[in-house]
Amino acid sequence: MARKKEPRKLEAIAEAAIACFTDLGVRRTQMTDVAKAAGVSAGALYLYVSSKEALFHLAILKLCARPLDALALPLADPGMAETVAVFVTRAAEVRHWPSLDAALKPRAKVDREVLLAIGRELYDMLHEARQAIWLVDRCAMDIPEFGQLHARELRGQHRDALASIAMKAMGRKDAPSPALKLAARLAIEAVAWGAMHRMRESAANRIPGLSEENARETAAAAFAATLTGAAV
Repeated sequence: MARKKEPRKLEAIAEAAIACFTDLGVRRTQMTDVAKAAGVSAGALYLYVSSKEALFHLAILKLCARPLDALALPLADPGMAETVAVFVTRAAEVRHWPSLDAALKPRAKVDREVLLAIGRELYDMLHEARQAIWLVDRCAMDIPEFGQLHARELRGQHRDALASIAMKAMGRKDAPSPALKLAARLAIEAVAWGAMHRMRESAANRIPGLSEENARETAAAAFAATLTGAAV
């Protein structure tokens, strides 16, 4: 018979799994690492998850705001396809990029103000989803399915869409050049650094007095400048 979970312990295990997988990646993380971080014995951990693969699925469920209270324990590995599907579904749920969607319409006008709005919305999404993105960034090399998702849906599609918008800003209808696609990728990274990566810097490297609103506006301005500067 499947065991019923103890909510606080399961939550602690999920949080510990997120931290360990983000810091070490999937291959290097050991079950004992997670048990220690969660404050449970290695043996007790297996009362909650059946394997490291199941533990990774639990981490994704937690990051994707899926309820843990109905899980049958020990949690079995559902297969990586199901784990990826949970992440893809959540990504679609939290995507809120109306300025980009509007700019992609055939007759839409694109100027600096539009680019600033796109950059601000990108900042907000990345800032909110930063824990999930950190985990996927770290584990993409270990898990081919997440590596493909990372390259295709989390970066490739957005890069190409932004390059097309930069062409619109120039009043051109031809295909974006490879250099412009690179500029679009750099524009994304400028926002990503401000929205999430700077928050993992050591205290010595942080910028004193930088507010979240300042960071958001500066990142959006860098985003717009990168795209408009390349679109010449």
